[in-house]
Amino acid sequence: MPIPHSAPRKPAGRASAGRADPLLTQIDLNLLRVLAAVDASRHVTLAAERLGITQSAVSNALSRLRRHCGDDLFVRTPQGMAPTPFGESLAAAARQALSNLSSTLTAGLPFEPARSTRQFTIRMTDIGEIVFLPALLDAFAARAPNANLRTVSLSSGDTTAALADGAVELAIGFLPELHPGWYQQRLFEQQYVVLMRAAHPLARRRVSARAFAAAEHLVIESPGSGHGVADAAIERLGVQRRTRLRTPDFLGAAMLIARSDLIATVPHKLAEAASRLLPLAWCRHPLALPSFTILQYWHPRSHRDAGHRWLRELIAERFVEQMAAD
Repeated sequence: MPIPHSAPRKPAGRASAGRADPLLTQIDLNLLRVLAAVDASRHVTLAAERLGITQSAVSNALSRLRRHCGDDLFVRTPQGMAPTPFGESLAAAARQALSNLSSTLTAGLPFEPARSTRQFTIRMTDIGEIVFLPALLDAFAARAPNANLRTVSLSSGDTTAALADGAVELAIGFLPELHPGWYQQRLFEQQYVVLMRAAHPLARRRVSARAFAAAEHLVIESPGSGHGVADAAIERLGVQRRTRLRTPDFLGAAMLIARSDLIATVPHKLAEAASRLLPLAWCRHPLALPSFTILQYWHPRSHRDAGHRWLRELIAERFVEQMAAD
């Protein structure tokens, strides 16, 4: 319910040197982290997930901040939480202040992996979890036994905001919407293959375009993965698939394919990893589908952080593949 409107509080005069601003002494600065997270996600639940707190804690923090500022800050709309003009300006100032503070506190500090208890948050899809996490967990156990990893799956727009406000430290995947200006490093190239159960009639043979079209398909619709480029390319080639099932995640798709005669178009790294865990086979794709590049992305705010640099180098050490010579 909207609160009664009043003008946001303003200081009576310029604070004298050496004296704290009375408005800042009355506010819990942790509330600004909540404000920035809600503004980035436009959703209380998503903000809570980013911050690692409960939804009610976010709601309570917003209520406190509303009372302090004398402004609604956000109002509910069908599209999510929309900021008021004052809420928008305050959130922008909070993001900048938090970014500056984080950069100042971490710049130049050494990072000792063996002693660190830090939690690193990485945005990746379930493909990334299958491909990256086993090797990363082994590396953490050997080099940073008290540190831990947290993975989140976010849409492309939420990924941009989460990297900018520090809720996520790295994003791994195919994210062409992260334009130049972001730091990024190429890890490897991905091609599409056909995945099927090990005893499928098409297994262990070269699959033709006609056999591919005639088979029953599982189509994966994964919003944050960039996988839509494969489906778009298949449509442009005029291939009509017999789609039996659509599902949003790759790991679930692999488990279903292992127990059915469905086939699916998937990235080859997923096919390799899933085939080590399940009775699956894969073959070269009969259609000329575009390849794509997997990168790790990070925001300039994190570039000089020693712990962040350690994580990036660890990932590069294990996953950067050299490009084939022309």
